Amino acid sequence: MVEWKARNCHKCGGDIFLEIDEQGWFTHCLQCGYLRSLSGVICPECGREMTGAPEGYKCSHCSHSYSPLSMTI
Repeated sequence: MVEWKARNCHKCGGDIFLEIDEQGWFTHCLQCGYLRSLSGVICPECGREMTGAPEGYKCSHCSHSYSPLSMTI
């Protein structure tokens, strides 16, 4: 099953593509490339799931950090 969500990206407000693969459900923004699994955010550096924290997200594999509050649109 494939689903489109127009103007629903949390990062840029772009169009979201909802899909499933062998790892589960995920969303992908067609404009900015933002990836999010059903349970969290995917690390743009290594492709693994990032863990959430009050100040943002951090990858436990490569230590990449991302704070949605510091993003400017």
